[in-house]
Amino acid sequence: MKKKQIFIFIISIIIPIQTVFSQVENQLTDSLINKNKILNINKIRFGFDIFKPIKSTSNGDNLNYEIVGDLQITENLYLAGEYGLIDRLIEDENINFNSNGSFLRFGFDYNMFKNWVGMDNAIFLGLRYGSSNFSNKIESYNVRNSDAYFSNFVDNNYQTIDHSNLTGNWLEIVAGVKVETFNNVYLGFSLRLNKLLSTKKPDNFDNLFIPGYNKVTDDNTWGSGFNYTLTYSIPLKKKK
Repeated sequence: MKKKQIFIFIISIIIPIQTVFSQVENQLTDSLINKNKILNINKIRFGFDIFKPIKSTSNGDNLNYEIVGDLQITENLYLAGEYGLIDRLIEDENINFNSNGSFLRFGFDYNMFKNWVGMDNAIFLGLRYGSSNFSNKIESYNVRNSDAYFSNFVDNNYQTIDHSNLTGNWLEIVAGVKVETFNNVYLGFSLRLNKLLSTKKPDNFDNLFIPGYNKVTDDNTWGSGFNYTLTYSIPLKKKK
């Protein structure tokens, strides 16, 4: 009788332990499944802005290129970034100068478009942090004389001035589309609203242009831009 009681006691301990281990195993399996559902690193895209080289040629600029890329991390969320080089001549009413530098923008895009089966298009909103390092070389400028009656221009034959190690930082709100035109090949277009955060300016001169940010005005820290992109997608997972 005593042996029977001991056997029943052991069985009563083993069964709950097995139940607990089974529940823990099921919870771990469910958590792994949920994690796989949340993370969906499926593809990475690389490409370039196809409009900037055309604009650079038409404007007579020396250089204007931008490469772009994004990485899918969930079903609708992408890490995104752009890197560009600019060597541009800016001609203004009173001053002509050359701006030369690079810029980097990074952030994320969120796809709000619900694709049908077999489609991979995007209508997205995004956010970027942008940073630029550049130099400005003043080629020529005009000095005005406020006391002159007919013409207030004094002269424009002054020596060139180099301003180097200049910086600019800004935020961008991005809205755009990406369309898969061929297998893994995408055409895209985006509009950008920029908010200047900070800029390092030389003495006695304002930064009128920041690579990656575009035109800067005295009374406004907001700017805008756009790009046309051609990208290619590299699948990171095999299709089942």
